[in-house]
Amino acid sequence: MTPSSVTSRHSSDHITRFSILQSSARLARALLAFLTLLARNLLLAVPVLLAVIYVSYLGLEMATGAGFAPAAEYALREGNAYFVRLLHGDLGMGTAATSINNPAPVASYLWEIFSRSLGLLAVSLALATLLGVAIGLRAATRTHDNRALPLLMVSIIGVSMPSFFAALLLQLLIIRITRITGTPLLPVGGFGWDSHLILPALVLAARPIAQITRVTYLSVREALRADYVRTARSKGISQRRIIAGHVMRNVAVPIFTTLGLSLRFALSSLPVVELFFGWPGAGFVLLKAIAAGDTNTTIALLLCFAALFILVNLLLDLTYSRLDPRLRALSQDAAKANRSSALEALQGLLAAGRRLVAYLISDDWWRDLERSVQRMGRRLLWRRPRGAGFRSDAMEPAGAPDESGAARRQRGAWRAAWRGNVALWLGGLISLGLLVVFIFGPQLAPHSPFTTRGLEIVDGEFLIPPFAPDAVYPWGTDVMGRDMMSLVLAGAQQTLTLAAIVVLARLIIGVLLGALAGWFYGSWLDRLIVWTAEVLAAFPTLLLAMLVILSLGIRSGTRPFLVGLSIVGWAELMQYVRSAVINLRPRPFIESAVAIGAREPRIVWHHVMPNLLPALISLAALEMGAVLMLLGELGFIGIFIGGGAFAELQIDGPPYHYSDVPEWASLLANVRLYARSYPWTALYPAGAFFLSILGFNLLGEGIRRVVEEAGVQFTRVFNRGALAALVILLIAGSVVRGNLGAAALYREQARRFDAEDAMTLVDELTQPAWSGRALGSEGLSASARFIADEFDALGLQRAGEDGTFFIPRQREFTHLIGEPSLTLNDGRPGPVYGQDFAAFPYLYQATGQAKGTVQVLAAGYLGESNRGFSLLPRAIRNLDYSDQILMVLSEEDALRFSRLPYAGMLVVTDDPASLTRRYTLSAREPVVTSFGGITSGQTVPTIWISPSTANRILAESGRTISELRRAADALVPDELLTVATSVNATLNVPGEVRKGVETTHIIGQLPAVQGQNLGGNVIVVMAQYDTPPLGPEGVYPAANDNGSGIALMLEIIRTLKETDYRPYKTFLFIAYSGEGTENGVPAYPPDVEKLTTARAGFAGNLSIEAVVDLRGVAAGEGNQLVIEAGGSLRLADLFEESASRLNAPVTRSGEPVDISIVFDRSQTNSGGQDAPQVGIRWEGWEASARTAADAVQTLDESKLESAGQVVTLALMTLGREDNY
Repeated sequence: MTPSSVTSRHSSDHITRFSILQSSARLARALLAFLTLLARNLLLAVPVLLAVIYVSYLGLEMATGAGFAPAAEYALREGNAYFVRLLHGDLGMGTAATSINNPAPVASYLWEIFSRSLGLLAVSLALATLLGVAIGLRAATRTHDNRALPLLMVSIIGVSMPSFFAALLLQLLIIRITRITGTPLLPVGGFGWDSHLILPALVLAARPIAQITRVTYLSVREALRADYVRTARSKGISQRRIIAGHVMRNVAVPIFTTLGLSLRFALSSLPVVELFFGWPGAGFVLLKAIAAGDTNTTIALLLCFAALFILVNLLLDLTYSRLDPRLRALSQDAAKANRSSALEALQGLLAAGRRLVAYLISDDWWRDLERSVQRMGRRLLWRRPRGAGFRSDAMEPAGAPDESGAARRQRGAWRAAWRGNVALWLGGLISLGLLVVFIFGPQLAPHSPFTTRGLEIVDGEFLIPPFAPDAVYPWGTDVMGRDMMSLVLAGAQQTLTLAAIVVLARLIIGVLLGALAGWFYGSWLDRLIVWTAEVLAAFPTLLLAMLVILSLGIRSGTRPFLVGLSIVGWAELMQYVRSAVINLRPRPFIESAVAIGAREPRIVWHHVMPNLLPALISLAALEMGAVLMLLGELGFIGIFIGGGAFAELQIDGPPYHYSDVPEWASLLANVRLYARSYPWTALYPAGAFFLSILGFNLLGEGIRRVVEEAGVQFTRVFNRGALAALVILLIAGSVVRGNLGAAALYREQARRFDAEDAMTLVDELTQPAWSGRALGSEGLSASARFIADEFDALGLQRAGEDGTFFIPRQREFTHLIGEPSLTLNDGRPGPVYGQDFAAFPYLYQATGQAKGTVQVLAAGYLGESNRGFSLLPRAIRNLDYSDQILMVLSEEDALRFSRLPYAGMLVVTDDPASLTRRYTLSAREPVVTSFGGITSGQTVPTIWISPSTANRILAESGRTISELRRAADALVPDELLTVATSVNATLNVPGEVRKGVETTHIIGQLPAVQGQNLGGNVIVVMAQYDTPPLGPEGVYPAANDNGSGIALMLEIIRTLKETDYRPYKTFLFIAYSGEGTENGVPAYPPDVEKLTTARAGFAGNLSIEAVVDLRGVAAGEGNQLVIEAGGSLRLADLFEESASRLNAPVTRSGEPVDISIVFDRSQTNSGGQDAPQVGIRWEGWEASARTAADAVQTLDESKLESAGQVVTLALMTLGREDNY
């Protein structure tokens, strides 16, 4: 071997080792970069997942009716506890995937459920990617082919297709084919990794296919115009190699980005698709968990969805850096810039707070506000608005001179953009049609959308709704017999108005936050806004909107929907505006404005916004489609404006979930139950959603093409002058609408309600001689005669029995013949009656004497009895407290344990103030005999006690009532909690059962004007006039509850008569007796349908349109009238509008809503509503109700006047208007 060869070999070895070292270093750097990116994303994911936990707890707790402050405290406490359990791998126990009788660890079934959804999502997105890329690529390479336009139109139709509509059409198609061929083509529901997967996968892939097709088409078309493609073509490279080797690598990033966005849309539609096809995946079980109140399963599944979203975004980030090396450098620079982001955010927040405080305590803010108002006034009044010409691809400032050649080219571009813009013309045509329906929909409706049809006899055959389409009802009727065409036409106003306001709110929020984030790019404010958007994006859109709406109170009308739909939709707009502002800020005209000292708000308003406006107009149209899509999906799962009501249309049949106000989303609430048998009940409202979404999407696409190809000078139309004119027109229209027509006349007549006369009536009804109108007293009969005399004097017709105003009734109740007592042997002073304890208003008799040691009992869910003839659940069947006093933690537990043997019972109340109130005690017999002859239940003393009294009993045990309640909440089904105490208690509730006690209803009629076609409808106005029986406390005046309701009703009648009001509908005024029981059934609330049968022929001639209940209308701790309308959105809107016309403060009831409506279950005792009902009270009226403090001296005449005027105005509208 020669020296040269040895040297060459050593040199080669050095080179090889150096190459290996270089490769290892590169590999190490790549691995370090990967681990750094992974760690950074995981660290960022932690606060997002924590936010998901806290927000979920907050929304679920508020959905039960809790206020924000207690719900926030609950969310913080439970969220922290859940996070600690999560770190130990404990997800808690759940029942949504098993049954309420068989809870299981959530971790044991979580993967099985979630994997079903993952499989469905994977198949759907894979199918969407393959088809979308293939269709988009073919359309982009055929730009001069007639096939490109149909392909793009199909993509827009796909984006516009609601998942429930696509599922319905596919299901009906398969059923139709199966009926024709006699052979099942595909399963139309159920679970299975075979052909069962096809239909749900196709439906879930429909929108992603359209989105990927569109993005692929636009990206490839733009890439084919690039210089590197022209260079490749000049070298003779084939089109196939250019696309495969150059174009696809450059368009991969937007395609993958769209795939990530498509995942979010698929996650939003996943619950709808799984619910429709009965696919037992995460979306299906999540709805079931929310319905069943299974918080552990709900939180776990929401965390899984959030983790999936974060993981997909992480994979996309890694994919981007591999597809485009330029993005690696940007990622590294961003990582360096954000190392101290948390510290900078904190410092920036503190500095901004200090500056704000210093500014507010000085006088500068007032001078700045005054100068701003003056400048705005001068500009609006004395300056001509300056136009700004621009193009979307050349964002330049306004004011550039316009040359004749440029003007000709601009006009030519405009003509070309408009002439060949099929999407714009078609979208504009559909939008114009929607505008016509929006304005004239109620007038175009062939029938009243409020009129129902019931049982009919045709050719000797009994027919019940829904009726198929015919000549009278071209679109058929719904299950309640309402005309479908009228419902859709009249419902357009409500639906489109809500969607438009939500879009406006999204634009305002998105543009404002996007401009702030983009202008202050990289600051703590930018990071805070982007992080908030990421938290919202981690939730499936549909589920987040549902949680927000339920937490704000679905009964509150449109407000929860405005807030909920606005919260879930601003992030995408914000991201667009932020990116646009970031791109605009380095432009020379922006830098010039900064250099001359222009303020930032002026720069954004005068230079940035004109360049964003064309795109925002297009985005606004697209957002209308997105909002309508979300509204439709919410309606499909039973979430629509007002929450609706349930009608029991057949015995043991599913309740029909409906709204009494025409609105498209409410018409979809029963699609799954009725669409297969009665397809017209679903096709027309679903088609209305589809056509509207398609129209707005086409319009948005058409505007985008005009802006892209020709540019738009929007500031010639959209400027300060146009904005001021629009505001003036809206204000003028509102003023004219409120001061002209019948509404203005009714308002003036309603103001003639005399509160002073009403107060005189209250004083008369509370005179001591009438014993507080107590049940069983002589004063009750005297007050009934007084009310009847007033009806007669006011000219009402007798509507009671035998030509009188009276409908006699007989009641039974338990009358206390002495003061109850409670004695404890703990050496302390005895508990005080009416403060520490009181007689418990039980469902059964609860009188007598008892003595024994106190034992505490609580239990989780108790399974049903399944052995022998015992009425007791198996978990408590062998318990015996015959010689002991049983203490339970709630009124619900008192009922659950009522069949146990015990000597007496102490029931701990949640509201100590209830101990000061007087109630009517039940006379119902508690002893029940089962089918096997086994008796259970006993008449024993039962006493209500305060939490402080309960803690006194528990003192020796070292426990408190709060601790026991928390422990009880954590019990699993059939698990018991018992605490033995050494305290002896002696109970005495002296009472006697009184039966056959005489009372009466008083009913008067104000008939409709003869000849009016509305005379068959009746408006019922009623108020309770009696009070609980006299007790040891003596006489309670009962002024506000409910002398004020009777007085207000009488004064309303006087006002109607004095103003010569002539109703087109019949009014029934009822003073009813609501205390005691009849044959063991509580008399409150009264059955209005039975009251109308007192007069011969009455019930057959009249249909009850509305029931108005008056109570506590002259006093209350709050300052607002409360409207309790239950599921009647129509009545709630009417009374709220009446209060608004009279400038009266009003709010809708914050009553808890059973969130099981999202899973086709009505409220436990809801039943079917006989007629829409609304209650009017003053906020906080319960504070003095049924107490000695409820005296005339505590009433507020101004509150009585306000309530009287509002109710009078609403009744005048009800009595003469059909559409209100």
